[in-house]
Amino acid sequence: MFPIAITFLLLIALTTFTFSIYRRGQLLFAALGKDNRFTNIPGRVKKVLEFAVGQKRLLFRDFKSGLMHALIFWGFCVISLRTITFFGLGFNEHFVLPGLGGSFGALYNFTLNIFLVLVSLACLYGLYRRLVIKPKRLTDSWEAVIILCVILSLCVSDFLFEGARFALGKHIEDGAFMATVVGQHLAGSHKPFLVGLSDISYFIHVFLVLGFLNFLPYGKHFHVITAIPNVFLFNNKPLGQLTKMDLTDESLTTFGVDRIEQFSWKNYFDWFSCTECGRCTSQCPATNSDKPLNPKMLTIHLRDYLYNKSEKLIAKQEGKYDGALDDNGLIPDEKPLLGDTISHDVLWSCTSCRACEEACPVFIEYVQEIVDMRRNLVLMQGAFPAELQTVFQNMERNSNPWGISFNDRANWAKEIGVPTMDSNPDIEYLYFVGCAGSFDEKNKKVAVAFSKLLQKAGVKFGILGNEEKCNGDSARRLGNEYLAQSLIQENVAVLEKYKIKKIITACPHCFNTLKNEYPQFNGHYEVIHHTDFLDELIQKGLLKPTKAISQKTTFHDSCYLGRYNDIYNAPRNILQSIPGIELTEMENSKDAGRCCGAGGGRMWLEENLGKRVNQMRLEDAKKTEASLVATSCPFCKIMISDAINETHTTGMESKDIVELLEESVEV
Repeated sequence: MFPIAITFLLLIALTTFTFSIYRRGQLLFAALGKDNRFTNIPGRVKKVLEFAVGQKRLLFRDFKSGLMHALIFWGFCVISLRTITFFGLGFNEHFVLPGLGGSFGALYNFTLNIFLVLVSLACLYGLYRRLVIKPKRLTDSWEAVIILCVILSLCVSDFLFEGARFALGKHIEDGAFMATVVGQHLAGSHKPFLVGLSDISYFIHVFLVLGFLNFLPYGKHFHVITAIPNVFLFNNKPLGQLTKMDLTDESLTTFGVDRIEQFSWKNYFDWFSCTECGRCTSQCPATNSDKPLNPKMLTIHLRDYLYNKSEKLIAKQEGKYDGALDDNGLIPDEKPLLGDTISHDVLWSCTSCRACEEACPVFIEYVQEIVDMRRNLVLMQGAFPAELQTVFQNMERNSNPWGISFNDRANWAKEIGVPTMDSNPDIEYLYFVGCAGSFDEKNKKVAVAFSKLLQKAGVKFGILGNEEKCNGDSARRLGNEYLAQSLIQENVAVLEKYKIKKIITACPHCFNTLKNEYPQFNGHYEVIHHTDFLDELIQKGLLKPTKAISQKTTFHDSCYLGRYNDIYNAPRNILQSIPGIELTEMENSKDAGRCCGAGGGRMWLEENLGKRVNQMRLEDAKKTEASLVATSCPFCKIMISDAINETHTTGMESKDIVELLEESVEV
């Protein structure tokens, strides 16, 4: 048909595309941050099949738009073989890919035609959403509209090409029913018209394919190429584990990240893969409470900054950069990344709840990069909210953020006879109380109630007492890695002194840090959250809830218990075991639950911008008409209780699950 023209077009298009991909690939090598993402290959393949091929997050979180995207994606996979065939037809009008002849070819062609129709309908729905519905989470984007029109045009041009060939009496592959449908409508047209329609449709299709291919590396639709690999490269470490900085490396002259090149190649790949769908933003408690943080825009700003600096970074990576470098051997920025492109308020707005990461269909990781930038602000610039100065000093001097004397840490336990490790090391479980249970009046009641339940069940346990220190969670997530490591190392030394093997804690932040981050410091323990432990005691019959608590109850999921550690059932099992409890779920619950606002160290920061997240969460609870909000985290208990008091809400209270269970068991 058109062998010379097709050869010429393919050479130009593929050469240009290869160069573009090569330049984007060079950027990955320009990143200074290291990150090994090639462990557990079977697990990574499984994740790709489940979330990339199966489109799980898209279909289960927003079915209509998810189905639209899934149809386009699945259609893209099916149509890819057709695209190869299409170019082959330019050389030989009878071209068929090996294996696509006979009955299998007929089946493929039938499937192809179904997907061409479905993709066309999906594109029309996508245009309707963008131009008419205009969901809040979507940014107005002519690029998206144009790409939808391109995909729709590819389908239509295929229909017209095959339909014109059918009308001309040419052989059509079995199963290609749309060729028959369109061809019958074209039957009777003049031959020159049909020939022209066939040729024009063919070249429109070819130009659209090659044009789209070469556009991909320069727009948000680069995710067409990078999304599946990015899912494959998902974080295979515990979700609650931040990277460990080597503070003993005397060659390091800077800590954290304040230059775009200091991020890892995986961060770059994340930014390449962003679809700008806004699912992250729609779930972010900071965005929804009118804070400056918008996860989608954070990614876009970082990506744009990277692209603007890309030529210099690639030149340096190739040894061709002839400009001056700063004292750290980095290329000076025309404008600072932190404080200009990314404002400090953006970084301090994050609650590290992972709602954005849980919603992202391509597994972009936000929390670590935000913490990396916080680390630079705290450790290098001393640029952090004023109230944190006192919090850090309290942790340094008294090993707790409240600043209460560490000598008072075990006062709550004296009246109920809880042994400390120094007086009775012969115990099976260490109860790691945490700072909230030790010093906050609301949560001392939880510590007492939990201890009584353990005593009732005959569990041999003890506490560290004055030897226990803050677990390091808040300091680490606030960017003070030096302070966090000091606290962690001191705790590990004490735990090793007593040869601790099993730890129970009522605080999800203690639980996550002890379980997922202490192994980075040679602290390896079996760590159990109190909800899992109590659920097991109930199942074994060692605790028997008998007294009815006749209240309609809703449960608030802690981010660090749920999204970070996948514990959703145990708290609900406990509540359902208590007679009289009528459990009702909030609309945003489990992995889609709204944060209380205290995570990521925000427990210690004033909420001066926008609405208060804890009050928004209270509004979620009110919609259930529950009179009781059950929690399983000391921070959540404080935040929900404060919201009730701040809004002068009557007829509603907040209690930890332990308090309810103790009341029902009547210890």
